[in-house]
Amino acid sequence: MLRTTTFLLLALVAADAQRKPAPRFDLAAWNVPEPPLRVVGPIHYVGTHELGAYLFVTPAGHILLDGGIPASAPLIAQSIRTLGFKPEDIRILLTSQAHFDHVGTMAYFQRLSKARVEVMRGDDRIVEDGGKSDYLFGSDPDPTVRFEPVKVDRVLADGDTVTLGDVTLTAKLTPGHTPGCTTWISTVRDGGKTYRVVFPGSVSVNPGTRLVDRPSYPGILEDYRRTLDILGSLEPDIFLTAHASLFHLANKRKRTSKDAPAEAFVDREGYRALIAERRAAFEQEVSRQKK
Repeated sequence: MLRTTTFLLLALVAADAQRKPAPRFDLAAWNVPEPPLRVVGPIHYVGTHELGAYLFVTPAGHILLDGGIPASAPLIAQSIRTLGFKPEDIRILLTSQAHFDHVGTMAYFQRLSKARVEVMRGDDRIVEDGGKSDYLFGSDPDPTVRFEPVKVDRVLADGDTVTLGDVTLTAKLTPGHTPGCTTWISTVRDGGKTYRVVFPGSVSVNPGTRLVDRPSYPGILEDYRRTLDILGSLEPDIFLTAHASLFHLANKRKRTSKDAPAEAFVDREGYRALIAERRAAFEQEVSRQKK
């Protein structure tokens, strides 16, 4: 009798587990610590194992591009300190996309450093309302996709530049993934060489995004295609993405050397392959939605 009852309980537990949907986001995996490192010139990787965050170190203070989920804030702050810098010295906060897994730490660092928040038009409202106006996640009841609102000090337009000390970044509007998704471009010096560095805006299509029938926002299909054309026209020496796996951080870290660490990140072919793969995946999704 006891054995039968135990079997029935196990069966009920298994059935209940099957009814529960799988987690939409693997937050634990996204929040695994990653040792920080200098990538090239003033650019340092301070993100987690998967979510990219980049610190630009200048004599006038620092720029932080992207972050992670809210829980990542202490990890990023510690990474900055491990490198010998202070997160309190951040003067400008930037993002490539106004989603919770990239701007979830922005409020934390704004409070800590009193940095200026500069965001591309189209994403500025999303940052300021904590994700409520996002075309995909805005009406989602899942609290995971929310983040603490942050006041935007400067609304950027396509082609605007952000300068601090001896670092200048150019903001390129590459919408689709979010209305104000931004590709950042900079040129830096390292070891007597000049490197063109691109932080490409995301062109992945999140589940639930409508491109064809009742589009998630007017013109989204055309925005994605125009963004892919813009990204395809760029020719970076080094590309660094909002998700570290997309530029193979782990592999490139293994190849770094003390004499020329930046050379491990030079990957022109890898960039072209990434954009080609993303373009093919996008068109496949368009075809699927047209059926």
